[in-house]
Amino acid sequence: YKRSNCKPIPAPMLLCRGIEYQSMRLPNLLGHETVQEVLEQASTWIPLVQKQCHPDTRKFLCSLFAPVCIDDLDEIIQPCHSLCEEVKDRCAPVMSAFGFPWPDMLDCSRFPKDNDLCIPLASSDHILPVTREAPKVCDACKNKNEDDNDIVENLCKNDF
Repeated sequence: YKRSNCKPIPAPMLLCRGIEYQSMRLPNLLGHETVQEVLEQASTWIPLVQKQCHPDTRKFLCSLFAPVCIDDLDEIIQPCHSLCEEVKDRCAPVMSAFGFPWPDMLDCSRFPKDNDLCIPLASSDHILPVTREAPKVCDACKNKNEDDNDIVENLCKNDF
């Protein structure tokens, strides 16, 4: 049994650059034991993230390649089953179109059902989008007189 430990997320790891945490746990959820191994394997997934098949693809993959590491917690925080399923539903067809099946190592049944100790789905694309608020109209535009000039006319066309 090799006790997992925290390592800084390496700068060259483009897949997880700029995520909300700085330390990752090794070995990770995919069995990678060295930072070098993680770097090599994670880089192959960048094209899938760039396809933007799901807004949480990067979050899901980083939770596997670079799981968040909290010093006081020995347990690895896994992605929630629902996060995996949502990403798989939208990204597996994209991968398939390029001749790649959804890999067994990303089998969603291995991840916990949604609870406090897993990484949940962040996006809310199942919720109807909020309609944009109508632009505010300044008082001068509401009370236009017949003799207003072009400046006020152009000003009133702008969104404040």
